[in-house]
Amino acid sequence: MIVFQQLMFLSILLLVDCQVQRQAPVAVPVQSTRLTIGPNIKISSKFATFPLVEPHLSAHPSDRQQLLAAAMVVTDVNQPYQSCRLSSFYSSDGGQNWAETAHDYWGYDPWTAILENGQTAMSWLGTPSSFQHQFPIQFFSSADGGQHWAAPPKTFSSAHGHDGTKIAALGKDFYFTVVRFNGDGSADVVLYHRHGDAPFREVAHIPGQGVRLNFCEPAILSDGTVIVPASHFLQKIWVQRFDPKTQRLSEKHIVSIQPGGAKGYMRLAADTQRDSPFRDRLYFVRALGSRANFGGIWLNYSADGGRSWQKDIRVDQFGNNLPSKAQTPSVAVNKAGVVGISWVDSQHDPEQQKNDVYFTYSEDGGQHFHPPVRITSVSSDPRTAANGDVANKFPGGGHYLGLTARADGHFQLIWSDSRSGHFELQTCEVSIHSKG
Repeated sequence: MIVFQQLMFLSILLLVDCQVQRQAPVAVPVQSTRLTIGPNIKISSKFATFPLVEPHLSAHPSDRQQLLAAAMVVTDVNQPYQSCRLSSFYSSDGGQNWAETAHDYWGYDPWTAILENGQTAMSWLGTPSSFQHQFPIQFFSSADGGQHWAAPPKTFSSAHGHDGTKIAALGKDFYFTVVRFNGDGSADVVLYHRHGDAPFREVAHIPGQGVRLNFCEPAILSDGTVIVPASHFLQKIWVQRFDPKTQRLSEKHIVSIQPGGAKGYMRLAADTQRDSPFRDRLYFVRALGSRANFGGIWLNYSADGGRSWQKDIRVDQFGNNLPSKAQTPSVAVNKAGVVGISWVDSQHDPEQQKNDVYFTYSEDGGQHFHPPVRITSVSSDPRTAANGDVANKFPGGGHYLGLTARADGHFQLIWSDSRSGHFELQTCEVSIHSKG
């Protein structure tokens, strides 16, 4: 399955190469309000000599101090796709200190989500004890935000034809999406639901109809409607609305005809904050480009629950005449309705060999963005001897990185960089202060 997926992915990259010349940017940078960037804090691991990549991050909805991260530990830098095990990291002090739980599960793609009552779900594709070239869905559960885990995890499906895991949480509900491969090489996007600590169950799917669909995380609106994204690399991105009352998906609502995915996973976030002026606005973010071509970070937003979407908006506005090297975007919305976007780029390095993490934000629902700010205090080159082939598979530190909004409205970022010589996890708090 892995060989087939890689061949499919390479063919997609070759075809997308000719489509990265895009329309001119339409987002207008605005002057920044006061923004405070906290120190970069290393998240130490008991696997100190191994690269850690592809971190995901969740914040407790009501406790500003509780954070949960998960990442892949690459135990063989010459075979990064066949040697990854899972670790999770829990912080009770807003990201200053972290406690690691090493899970003896081997595979790919960790993702986490936390409910208001502390019920926590973590997803993973892989097998216990060793890497077995099989990818059943594993669901790990915690009742306290990831500090302690129930054992063993629940194996949702013994089938191994899956790719990617994505969980969203709101109220008392978790929703999970995954790509599920069919016998003809096509792939469906499948939606699962879990209420509280009950088991996950399949509730809907978007059929591939002969093609391999791509996807990103679902989003849950304040009325319980679930927004399920899907895309075809060469054609379009769309969403379908899932009604939990009727258990049905709506027709397709087109987001854009400029899909991404080759420079990191596409991302979706919903503003469900009670006091936000943009409540239930949706934000779809992706990096365009493939192989040696980079097309920047682009956003579409919807103000009507995903039924219609604003035209493509470019948000990586540096104004320094350097070409884009943007990849692995993330998006989150804080309690004031401010939307934050982060990504990896090389704008700080004149030779554009070293990477940094950048952040920008919008206070008017995605119409205008502040100039990007550099988050990393040290630029780093992923191509080191200690990283080996990991740098080729995950040049930005993973196919996705982490960005979340804490209960106090501050943004928290997590990423993987090579300032030490090999990929290690770093985190940082970003605070946006109101005007005046």
